[in-house]
Amino acid sequence: MQRLWFLSAVVFLGACGDGSAGAGSSTGGSGSGETGEVGSSTGASPTTTGSTGEGGASSTGEVVDPTACWSDLAVGEQEFFYRGFAGGSEGIAFGADGLLRVTTDGTVWQLDAAGEASVFAMMPDPVGLAGLADGGFIVAGFGKAMMPDGAVYRVDAGGQASVIAMGIADPNFITIAPDGSALVSDDFDTRVFRVTLDGEVSVVLEVDSPNGMAYSPDGEAFYVASTFTKDGPLTRFAVDAEGMPVAGSGLEILHVGAGSTPDGIAVSEDNHVYVAANLGGAIWRVDGAATELQEGELVASLKYPASLVFGRGPDFDPCSIYITQLAADGVVRVAVGVRGAALYD
Repeated sequence: MQRLWFLSAVVFLGACGDGSAGAGSSTGGSGSGETGEVGSSTGASPTTTGSTGEGGASSTGEVVDPTACWSDLAVGEQEFFYRGFAGGSEGIAFGADGLLRVTTDGTVWQLDAAGEASVFAMMPDPVGLAGLADGGFIVAGFGKAMMPDGAVYRVDAGGQASVIAMGIADPNFITIAPDGSALVSDDFDTRVFRVTLDGEVSVVLEVDSPNGMAYSPDGEAFYVASTFTKDGPLTRFAVDAEGMPVAGSGLEILHVGAGSTPDGIAVSEDNHVYVAANLGGAIWRVDGAATELQEGELVASLKYPASLVFGRGPDFDPCSIYITQLAADGVVRVAVGVRGAALYD
């Protein structure tokens, strides 16, 4: 909650630009901040290339094909996957065990397919996190806003946390690079950092207010959402032979809009990028292969979406995004009709 009000204050005082309207004339709305009722259909029903749920898992738990889209929700519909976290939640990621992890103030929670929550790990101010192949996670410890007190943690499969790096003031979002290192953003900075598992820290990219990050399905592009900026851009970068983003190659492919505070992102297997507009109250998507600035499609409206992840494993819908809400109760599931891209771990 403290982080949300800090975001609001920064946007109000200087990051709102000219107040232009959202991510363009999308198929679902303007991104003006209206919030939808969870459990009802909101926003657009995007065109998809995935299965429409003729097989796969269902709400009864029967599994036919774990890669098939579920059919219990229509594309564009949403429901609560978990009701709780009264103070809000932020980071979200699946582990190698197929269970969902969510961060709140001081705690990394573990959620099973039935929506039952238990404590997985505890550390100061966890925000973003990403799963590792060994069952562990890399977690960003945010600390106090704009203070040099952040830390990057490695959490083993049993939930034991240890600091692997200091020196990043406000670590925020985590994504794993092809070489197994962690790329760490700080939206109060202009740098994206690379942190190796043995704690070496270097700068790999400079971009305004970096937050959510992800690779394209083929690993040849790298996407960054910028939070405290005039237009709220999503930028695509080329990737070098080592899988690191190439400085100077950035192309803005979406403007989420002034005051929308783009936060977490996720990529589908057909290379569409889904962006959580935190204060904008919406999830937008855009074709990651766009060669110029595009109008976004409104996927869903909900309160303060923070981070999102595609379902993974037989007990979660691979064609839904699971979304944390920074200042609202619960984790929301939205059916999008296409599977998520594979992640590095």
